[in-house]
Parts: sequence; C-alpha cells; structure tokens
Amino acid sequence: MLYALRNTEGRITGLSETLQDGAEAVDLKNPDVLAFLSLNNDEMTPDAYLDSSDTGIARIVEDLVELMVSRNLIIFTDLPDAAQRKLLTRKLARKLINQGDETEESSESTSILSDDESWL
Repeated sequence: MLYALRNTEGRITGLSETLQDGAEAVDLKNPDVLAFLSLNNDEMTPDAYLDSSDTGIARIVEDLVELMVSRNLIIFTDLPDAAQRKLLTRKLARKLINQGDETEESSESTSILSDDESWL
C-alpha cells in the first residue's frame, strides 16, 4: 500500500509505504502520484523517471563505494572484476572532467586502492 501526504493546495508533497498522520492511501497509477514522481513533467512515466535518474544514482553508488572503502567497511578488490574496472574508469573520467576546476593543492584525491593493492 502507498500513502500520500498533501499540502493545503491538494498537491502531493510526499509518499510513504507506511501510514502517517494525515496521509491517504493512493494507487501508484494515480495521476497525482505520477505527477509527483515525474517532478511536474506530465509526460514522464515511472519508467522514464527511472531511466532519467540512472546517472545520478550511479554517482551516488560510486561515492558510497568510495566512502565504504575509505572506512574499511568493504575491500575494493573483493568487488567483481567488472565492477572494479567500471568504478576505476568512471573515477578517472570524473577526475579528468574536474581537473580544470581544481588547483594543484586541492587536486589531491583519495585512492580507491590502497598502496598494497594492485591494479587490475
């Protein structure tokens, strides 16, 4: 079951899978729900929204992996080889894009691999 919170104008301001005070049960295909998920693009379907948000989610996952590696919560080399290659390639591409935006002092970046780990 999906529950929606609405503002005083009747627009959905939040969705939840758990019932909250002031929330109403809604169907996922409700036009108001679709409008909320599409960020006011009436033509966008949930599938289109997921497709359009993939790049942002990929960056979040990259940042989470780097954070977990830096805190020794996971070991980078324990990831599948294909995942390691993709993460390293994307990290290099992001570094090249950001290279012009940084000064020499701030260009020091953390490495996904520690000194005792080898590249693929």
